Amino acid sequence: MLEIGLIGVGHWGPNIARSLSSTGRANVRWICDLNQERLTWIAERHPEARTTSSIDDLLGDEAVGAVAIATPVPTHYDIARRALEAGKHVLIEKPLTATSEQGRALVELAESKGLTLMVGHVFEYNATVRALKGLIHEGELGKIQYMSFTRTNLGPVRTDVNALWDLASHDISIMAYFLDSFPADVTARGQAYLNEDIEDAVFATFGFATGVVAHVNVSWLNPQKVRSITVVGDKKMAVWDDLDMQRPIQVFDRHVEVPSEADSFIEFKTAVVDGGVFIPNVRLNQPLQAECEHFLDCVEAGTRPQSDGWNGLRVVQALEAADTSMRNGSTVTPIAAAWRPGAD
Repeated sequence: MLEIGLIGVGHWGPNIARSLSSTGRANVRWICDLNQERLTWIAERHPEARTTSSIDDLLGDEAVGAVAIATPVPTHYDIARRALEAGKHVLIEKPLTATSEQGRALVELAESKGLTLMVGHVFEYNATVRALKGLIHEGELGKIQYMSFTRTNLGPVRTDVNALWDLASHDISIMAYFLDSFPADVTARGQAYLNEDIEDAVFATFGFATGVVAHVNVSWLNPQKVRSITVVGDKKMAVWDDLDMQRPIQVFDRHVEVPSEADSFIEFKTAVVDGGVFIPNVRLNQPLQAECEHFLDCVEAGTRPQSDGWNGLRVVQALEAADTSMRNGSTVTPIAAAWRPGAD
């Protein structure tokens, strides 16, 4: 059984502790946080774990084989670096780091030490997201034309990162997962209404080398909680709704056939094909537990995670490019070229 230290028990950390423990394959040996009230609270739920406000206590325990990090983004790099230098495998919450330079440094460090570095892009382990990817790759929707992502709610408002980094990091990882490639460029616009220089509403459009575009709308300042994806193909279209437990995926047998000699709007209109809607049967899972199971599998087998450090780095590069676009009048901004360890 793998002994794990958890650093950070704010919003997401307790969920990680619960999911790791429920695998039956890992023991949360240490829990670390600077907030003593949170430590007292989590200790009641995990009495088997030792609690501390010092990372040194956790990293100095040779019995600890891995570390899970769920702290504010600006702290990710230093904590993960120290954990890797101490010989611990690392599961770190998204986004990987605050800059791509930091992310690349962590990827190189993990590679040099032969350690697992995995980023918590949890939607890549969601059964319904995986089912939609299957439909895309099986050609059920035909050639993908564009995608639209909406991720909004009224709060929670963060001050360590903007809504783009907090929310769109999910959507960038999902779109890359769907297409097996990362976007090549982005144009973005955001507004900061609640905290100066921290955008709480962002609209971004990512372009892929294949011609596919993916539009992302993220906001902490919206009256409705929405978690949806629309994927449009030249044969069919699909809508994913994370909040609909009965119909998480709907596939619309709809498309437009353009007559070769069409010369009026009427002819285009009559070329719309509507074959109805069907709902794939998908067995729901607990994505975070599936993520934790995958992390344990990779540590045990020495294999590369689905959402490995390189994957996390590419997401950070896309986020940085979107930030640059927002700062420069929404100009189309290239996203850094792909890089893998050993490619230099």
